[in-house]
Amino acid sequence: MDRQLRFRFAALWVVLSAFIAVPALAQHATPPQAAEAPYAGSYYKRQLYVVTDMERALTLWRDVMGFQPGAITTSGPNSYSREVFNIPKEAQMRFCTLSAGPTQVRTLALLEVKGVPLAPKSGIRTTGAVINANGRLAEIISKAKAMGLTVFGARVLASVGQGDGTEQGFLDWDGNVIVLYEYPKSDPPSVR
Repeated sequence: MDRQLRFRFAALWVVLSAFIAVPALAQHATPPQAAEAPYAGSYYKRQLYVVTDMERALTLWRDVMGFQPGAITTSGPNSYSREVFNIPKEAQMRFCTLSAGPTQVRTLALLEVKGVPLAPKSGIRTTGAVINANGRLAEIISKAKAMGLTVFGARVLASVGQGDGTEQGFLDWDGNVIVLYEYPKSDPPSVR
């Protein structure tokens, strides 16, 4: 047989072998995975902090932390907040939502309560926000200290895949807990 004819037979054999092998390989292939079931749980909307001075609170959340406030609205006498936060009828209330960029819209709210004394928060602290400082942890902590806020010591925050990070918390003027963290390689914010 001449060389060209042998080459053609070899090429034909490769093509035929592929047709024979495909069904055999398909028997051992991983079956396609069923689509993940749709999420059926609840959706997170926002966290709310009760504060005694809206403008002062905004100097922290807007000017230092970088959140974008919405409109400040006055809450009426029948506001559901009165019942769930146990706020007396004689108190005046204002409300403001804050966003953290275009993907985390209105994820935090401030509820200003005036005209009644708020009990000091002592003992075990029961709520707090955990916030990715996004490379600004040292700057935010420095400004919190300059504002006279209670700042706790920093700790190493171990991570798989993001490197060792730092976490550090502080209290606002009303005793609300804010914990900041950052990693050398941070995940993008979750979409909400």
